[in-house]
Amino acid sequence: MVKTSTSLRSPLSPTRSPDDAFPWWGSLALAGALFVATIVALAGVVGVLVSLNLATTKDFRGLSWPIIILQFASIGGPLAVLIPGLPALAKRSLGELGLHAPRVSDVPWAFGGAAGMFIVATVIGALQEAAFHVKADQVTVHWLRDARVDLVAGLVVLACIGAPVVEELTFRGFVFNAILRYSPAWLAVALSGLLFGLAHAQTGAGSIAPLAAAGMVLAVVYYRSRSLTASILAHATFNAFTVVVVLGLHQG
Repeated sequence: MVKTSTSLRSPLSPTRSPDDAFPWWGSLALAGALFVATIVALAGVVGVLVSLNLATTKDFRGLSWPIIILQFASIGGPLAVLIPGLPALAKRSLGELGLHAPRVSDVPWAFGGAAGMFIVATVIGALQEAAFHVKADQVTVHWLRDARVDLVAGLVVLACIGAPVVEELTFRGFVFNAILRYSPAWLAVALSGLLFGLAHAQTGAGSIAPLAAAGMVLAVVYYRSRSLTASILAHATFNAFTVVVVLGLHQG
């Protein structure tokens, strides 16, 4: 049994989604599992590093290898939940949800999406600063400015590979599709983007609005291209450009 989706262009299929895909209770359960997996992974890494005297509490106050390891843990925990949990919730494989090897058709979406992210994030950041005197600078940007080469390498891998994969699976593959199952596409774009921005609140309150706008661009990329790979590449390209600009301006 299938029923017509609220969206005529759902990435789940050309025009239809399974009747039992993304039930509200299942979506809440997966969201809870992602939260728990993240906390457990972070707590486990901190516990191991401290108990083995490989790190002190001081090491977690600034950019260091313990922080890099902690960031990788924050990716690994959710990924362990998403790989089996998302297909089960969506009643579709990850491939049917749009995760596949890069294709030529993904390239325009990647560069166009990255450009769109940069434009909206810059405009929203400028308006925010002019109106409220709140800068959109992120903690990660401050880290990059004065980091050692080896730490920069770790951050680059996180920013350009790890984070785009996990965050796109989470916010586009899961959150966007779950909302899209019960609402119009514009609302799914807006809400998933807002949640994406809020999820980055720890990088600085000023980054929430610009990154929420950037998240909406990524949702549009996914919705129109029906490709998680395209949104991952757009996300990675945006992050890579940000890293290059920060290093070019502040490293010498």
